[in-house]
Amino acid sequence: MWEERVSRFARDHHGLVDRATTIGLGSSRHLLRHRLDAGRWSEIHPGVYYLNVTPVTWRTAILAAAMAAGPDAAVSHRTAALLHGMEGIYGRPIDITVPYRESPEPAGVITHRTRRPLDVVAVDCIPVTSVGRTILDLAAMVGDRVLERIIASAIRKKLTTADELDAIIALRGGRGVAGTRRLRRVLRVVAEDRSGSIAEVDLGQLIREAPVPLPIQQLRIHLPNGDNAYPDFAWPDRMRIVEVDGLEAHATPDQLAHDLQRQNQLMELGWELRRFSARTVRRDPQNVIEEVTRFVMAPFSPRSVNGTRE
Repeated sequence: MWEERVSRFARDHHGLVDRATTIGLGSSRHLLRHRLDAGRWSEIHPGVYYLNVTPVTWRTAILAAAMAAGPDAAVSHRTAALLHGMEGIYGRPIDITVPYRESPEPAGVITHRTRRPLDVVAVDCIPVTSVGRTILDLAAMVGDRVLERIIASAIRKKLTTADELDAIIALRGGRGVAGTRRLRRVLRVVAEDRSGSIAEVDLGQLIREAPVPLPIQQLRIHLPNGDNAYPDFAWPDRMRIVEVDGLEAHATPDQLAHDLQRQNQLMELGWELRRFSARTVRRDPQNVIEEVTRFVMAPFSPRSVNGTRE
């Protein structure tokens, strides 16, 4: 029966079906109107229907917007970044991109238009711009700091690489494409960055803004017990270390004990440490800059250190 075929399609597409699909699966405009009038289906956008066969979620709203915008539409920009699992975007906006020719603009949705080809992949049955294209689009929308978080998280999660982003710049960026220059600039910073978390990325950005010498990241320091330490940011000529503790810090008693032992051994070697929480770095960046400056630039006595950069 056609209704079962339509329901099966909707179950695989977050409870949604569009008019063209219902007709293609054997319905008619009369039958469709009857389901709507009877309240068995509801119209989310013109020509897009929710069948109440799955729970309504944020993805339901996203796919409904893409369906309403036409077969060539793709979820993009901030929404695409969230669907791909990138970090640095907050809130849940719905961005879609459509070809520049006239297309529907669904209500409550931010619609972008483009003359460039769209690189589209499927994420949970939703048409989404590729990771590279998403980052290029975002480079025209967000500032350097947010873009750095996005790129760093995408590379850390193995969603893309610096080489792949270079390739997307060559293929889809270039003269006249907004965001190309910013993406090139920020990508160089990220490619040189050895940070392992978003909190480290944030702190690294603040350190670059501070009037201090550039530190070495992940410097290998041989500890008295034979282990190695790899502090977030180190100034070996000043014997100073700055680190950031994310939410995972001290998650268990064993981790706390290991961290304290590591810190004590670094101090035994003559290192001075200053630590910040991820929350402080995010909420009070100016104070962090000032504190890092005072700490790093305070008078010191030169001393050798057994450390190497890997």
